[in-house]
Amino acid sequence: MNDEKPMPLNQFFTHHAIKGKSVYVVDDHHKALAAWALVRRSMPDAPNLITIDHHTDTYEAFLGHAHWEAYQGRVPDQEAFRLGLVSQIDWQSDQSVIEAVTKLKHDEHIDAATSSGTLSDAFCIQLSDSGATPSVEQLAFDQSREQNWPNPPTAPLPERPMTYAAAPNRIYALPFDCFVGCQAMPHNDDCFLQQSNEVIESKYLEDQLTRGAEISRCIGLPNLEATSYILDIDLDAFHTRKAISPSDPTTFYRLVKNAIAITIATEAECVDDLWLDEDDKMSSDDLLAELLAHIDKALSASPEP
Repeated sequence: MNDEKPMPLNQFFTHHAIKGKSVYVVDDHHKALAAWALVRRSMPDAPNLITIDHHTDTYEAFLGHAHWEAYQGRVPDQEAFRLGLVSQIDWQSDQSVIEAVTKLKHDEHIDAATSSGTLSDAFCIQLSDSGATPSVEQLAFDQSREQNWPNPPTAPLPERPMTYAAAPNRIYALPFDCFVGCQAMPHNDDCFLQQSNEVIESKYLEDQLTRGAEISRCIGLPNLEATSYILDIDLDAFHTRKAISPSDPTTFYRLVKNAIAITIATEAECVDDLWLDEDDKMSSDDLLAELLAHIDKALSASPEP
């Protein structure tokens, strides 16, 4: 007889209740799936995700695990095995979610969540891929340029607002040019530093949310804040002390207040690797304390008239 009790999902996160808002903190980002499953159970429909991250986190679920199993000769068809694991995710079952989390690798958690119905659509505000999810117009332009090379493309140069096709995985990485108002060509390290400094400044987030609305409207959602969403933040999105201390946090505070829950990935190693100011280092613990203080302040603020 086995008397072992099943392991609870809270082994993967630390839960904070701030002014009545649930905030789940994980060390590795893929463990956020456990918190997302708990949030999903409290809702009639799957919420969306708005995530702020350095990376896009758009890898296919179980890609790393399936590759390793195939490499070791334990499975004959890597993709069939991977899809089988995805089909087994049941957000209503603790054991299923635990098994999924233990097999997920870096950047695979969002696909696991959208593929399993834990989340509906995910929108990624990120700093690592300026092109991100390409528009219909951009794809047509790129194809025309390739087909007509070395002559000029016949398709027009894309101009916003763009149109987008629905993504099969329901994940959309938001594109960016640089920091808002940048005129440099080509963009350089100074540009990236400025953009990094502004990652949660209102002017930058509003620009990103507008770009996201161009995508969301094409899939029937007026804007990213139109339906229930979880706000997800990876601390490796903050590369400087200035980044975690925005001059105007109004938009960020709005995202915090309107989120049904918040997840935070501390990702200490990534924070250290991506930090830009060697003379003013902050650890993931430092950033977490600052971020929790922001959340508390956002939820303490008086509602707008």
